[in-house]
Amino acid sequence: MLTEDTRDSVRTVWRTEVLDVWGASEGAFALPCNAGTAKHWPDDLVIIEPVDDDGNPVPAGAPAAKILVTSLYKLTQPLIRYEITDEMTLLDEPCPCGCAHRRIANLTGRRDDLFRYDDGTVVHPLVFRSPLGRDRRVIEYQVRQTPRGAAITVRTEGEAALESLRHQLTGDLARAGLADPEVTITQVDSIDRLHSGKLRRFIPIGHPDYSAQP
Repeated sequence: MLTEDTRDSVRTVWRTEVLDVWGASEGAFALPCNAGTAKHWPDDLVIIEPVDDDGNPVPAGAPAAKILVTSLYKLTQPLIRYEITDEMTLLDEPCPCGCAHRRIANLTGRRDDLFRYDDGTVVHPLVFRSPLGRDRRVIEYQVRQTPRGAAITVRTEGEAALESLRHQLTGDLARAGLADPEVTITQVDSIDRLHSGKLRRFIPIGHPDYSAQP
């Protein structure tokens, strides 16, 4: 997910704007629009249904917990109401740019990346993503939820300010509502990836990958 920190960094270094495209390997995608931050998706090729946690329809303009995707062009292996846990808001209003395709907005990541603690506190991945992404020496990272906070593994280029990061993230978790949080950061030479080559950055307690130790 493109964060404002990353967008601002690109503006500063290269003096240009990022072309931010949303896409899923299941065949859904959306392209940026120069009339705002929302993105157009080809609704003649893909049907996107916004729903809540229980699968009930969510009206246009309201944030959805996940979406159901039906592809109208993938004929070899049809996908009908395939669930993708991307949080977003679908818009029905006409776009000032003149494009008739509908739009999506407010992409905030995947619902199954949220950390839910026993005291009811829910922590969004952005709490970790922003501080870790701002440190230019942190090349990649993985955040594993623990009962009282998070265990983070990082791969760095040179000496990163890991203790400063740990202190900041501990404070951020406290401000998010978690009582007396504990955060550890361990520097490693490599972080295991999925068979697809992707790096799973956030592993909540109870996730199928949680049993695999870093």
